[in-house]
Amino acid sequence: MMKMSERQKRTDGDTAKAVARGVNILAVRNRAVAQNYMEYKHVPSGVITRVLDNPASRRMPSTEQLVSEAITPSSAPRNGE
Repeated sequence: MMKMSERQKRTDGDTAKAVARGVNILAVRNRAVAQNYMEYKHVPSGVITRVLDNPASRRMPSTEQLVSEAITPSSAPRNGE
């Protein structure tokens, strides 16, 4: 069996971001919502099954993926706005 560090890195950044977001959706919602999101983003079905059903097989997110998943607070509205 191949170790995570030996695995080929994903070259499709958009798919990688969709998978990272799908995993986050799984954590806060449920499998069905995560799967629906990844299907909508055209993630291959084999990848969806692997990342949702086998957490140990997930690749480590890149720095770019972590930034893409960051939530930044909006500034609070001023009085009267």
